[in-house]
Amino acid sequence: MKNFVLIFLIFPSIVLCQDFSDRWKGYFSYYNITDLDESGNKVYAAAENAYFIYDIPTQTLQTVTSIEGLSGNKISKIYHSENYGLTCIGYEDGLIQIVMDNNQNIFSVVDIRDKISISPNNKRINNFFEFEGKLYISTDFGIAEYSLQNLEFEDSFFIGTNGSQIQINQITILEGKIYAATSLEGIKSADITSPNLIDFEVWQTEYTGNWKGVLNFSNTIFGLRNNNTISTLQNGTASIFNAVGSNVTGFNVSGEQLVITAANQVSAYNSELNLEAFIDQLQDAEFSINTSVSSNGQYFLGHSSLGLLNFQDSSTTVFSELSPAGPLLNRIFSLEATASDLWVTFGEYDQFLNPFPLNSRGLSHLTEEEWINIDVENLNNARELSNVSIDPSNPNRVFVSSFFDGLLEIENNELIQQYDSSNSIIEGVPSNINDNRIGASVFDSQGNLYFTNSIAENQLKRLNANGEFVNIDMSDGYLNPTETSSSKMVIDNNNNIFIGTLKDGVVAYSPTTNTSALISSNIQGVEFPDTFNANPNITALEIDQNSRLWIGTQAGLRVMSNPTAIFNENQNVRVSPIIIEDVDGLPQELLFEQFITDITTDGANNKWISTADSGVFQVSANGQDILNIFNVDNSPLPTNSVRTVSINQSTGEVFFGTTSGLLSYSSRVTSGNETLENLRAYPNPVRPNYTGLVIIDGLTNGANVKITDVSGNLVFEEFVDGGSLQWDTRAFGKHKVASGVYFIVVTGEDQIETKVGKIMIIR
Repeated sequence: MKNFVLIFLIFPSIVLCQDFSDRWKGYFSYYNITDLDESGNKVYAAAENAYFIYDIPTQTLQTVTSIEGLSGNKISKIYHSENYGLTCIGYEDGLIQIVMDNNQNIFSVVDIRDKISISPNNKRINNFFEFEGKLYISTDFGIAEYSLQNLEFEDSFFIGTNGSQIQINQITILEGKIYAATSLEGIKSADITSPNLIDFEVWQTEYTGNWKGVLNFSNTIFGLRNNNTISTLQNGTASIFNAVGSNVTGFNVSGEQLVITAANQVSAYNSELNLEAFIDQLQDAEFSINTSVSSNGQYFLGHSSLGLLNFQDSSTTVFSELSPAGPLLNRIFSLEATASDLWVTFGEYDQFLNPFPLNSRGLSHLTEEEWINIDVENLNNARELSNVSIDPSNPNRVFVSSFFDGLLEIENNELIQQYDSSNSIIEGVPSNINDNRIGASVFDSQGNLYFTNSIAENQLKRLNANGEFVNIDMSDGYLNPTETSSSKMVIDNNNNIFIGTLKDGVVAYSPTTNTSALISSNIQGVEFPDTFNANPNITALEIDQNSRLWIGTQAGLRVMSNPTAIFNENQNVRVSPIIIEDVDGLPQELLFEQFITDITTDGANNKWISTADSGVFQVSANGQDILNIFNVDNSPLPTNSVRTVSINQSTGEVFFGTTSGLLSYSSRVTSGNETLENLRAYPNPVRPNYTGLVIIDGLTNGANVKITDVSGNLVFEEFVDGGSLQWDTRAFGKHKVASGVYFIVVTGEDQIETKVGKIMIIR
């Protein structure tokens, strides 16, 4: 009887990844180390979806992120080949990326990830093992064989019962035999020189049971069972070497030592199988180690929240923290940027404004290019930190909203006071006086802080500049305040306030008349998206430079051109979608049915709109033109789930807070300047190989910009909103201008100040 072997061919497919570092920056967290490798006096540390290299002799760091071309997905394994000068990154979705040492080029190997015949749940890369120029890849479906010389797949081995797919956790080779540790079918072995490794019948089960790992150390095969017992394996007999007693998360050979990482200990053995190091305590820190490696008598531990730790003496509990600086976590909830600072919160509440299950995650503060991370223990263990408002009169003072524990006042990165129902007018929800859900907050022009208090009788409160708390009468705005959740809030130039709610629409408040009103679907002219409720969930609010109210919902975008009309006796309001033309010239709604998470305005009144699953859209001032769409396919965004956007108006740096990391994009659009003193254009000169836009900045609001050739012929003219504009080097949008020197003539809005600059175009 013939045995038929089903062979899954993996066709070679390798893609050079794009480097985005010219316009993008990454601010990833490197404090949760998920895997380590040691090679050539360097430690390679995977930190969720990025990695860094620590050079032991020079004590220097190099980071590699999605900015340089990594996918941004969750890394499951990292391995460096000293023989071939490259780093292999394995991902949970089956993607493999190769990073070259010599030029840092990154190649994506998509074969496993894109293979239709393999279930998406079975593509995880579990381990790499290099042998004689080949990389043996342990996956959740079997074994893949990859040539490091040719950078291509050679074979794949499905060694489960009858050639079925089976999870392979680790591979090793000793004395001509390849061993594979499986989760369900024991440790299988075969002759590495066999030409028929694709035939499952050449693989024999030498050791039954469930195995998490197998490796070769000191010419002995060691196996790690699922019950965390480590055994030596010889001639079909498994002899217990170490019953660890807690979950083993790391099992490797590094620095000529066998290194075992468990939930409560790290142990290392020399070639004589004598215990060289035993680490089970960290000075002033919780022992939460994911993996570890050894190198020249030093030990490097991957902690789940402290990053890469270095023990130069394993007999003490003293260690050094080596990870690059960054925010506490990659799961960003909200951002608040100014010219000099960036505050990051990690929240969080869900789309229904439910804060449970509660979490405690601290705060991160970027100032003067230095990260200051404030642990939750230094914030009185306040939970669900969701919003930051910076005091405009004192940038060192901020107020942080907790969606469970009240309002925190922080100055110089230290907690000054925590306000809640025990010491202020803040109210708890009806069922629990200690559940104090403070949402968004904003400062008015007098230095008073307004903030929302969800599911409470008095939903809008004010902390006056003199320290007095005041309840605001919102009886005409909130219909059932003790049943209403509020989240986002914005304020206009006249201190009018607009608050987004879960199901009731937008609540407005005028401090001038001390009146409130409700913008809901019950009002004529309000055209909210259709949802299961009468009103959608208001997920984002923004007042632009023309005093229009932009409203983001879980089902699309709306704009209110005259928001203060809601306070008039004869309300004449209009809340409507923006209608644009698609590529076929047909009308369509801008961001139709998109779940919008945040909206912010840049110096040119363009809108930056983040979404829950489609990335970020940059649209023109009136929304009629989509200027940019940033997503995982065309940018270094690690995910399309972008929760928050904030802009440094002085530099034009746009920060994107995603569920998988923090990044920024240099928009080169800045807010208006006081004078034209800093007028400039760049790049200058514009060389033949440059295909981008010319940026002219240092402008004042409302300035007129004219560009002429040396003969005085006008080739471009525009009035400016904000502090910069972009020119495509075309004459009024038609043909490209010829080589030569061009004058940039800028006249201020008052027509008193004029400034002239020059730019050279080289075709």
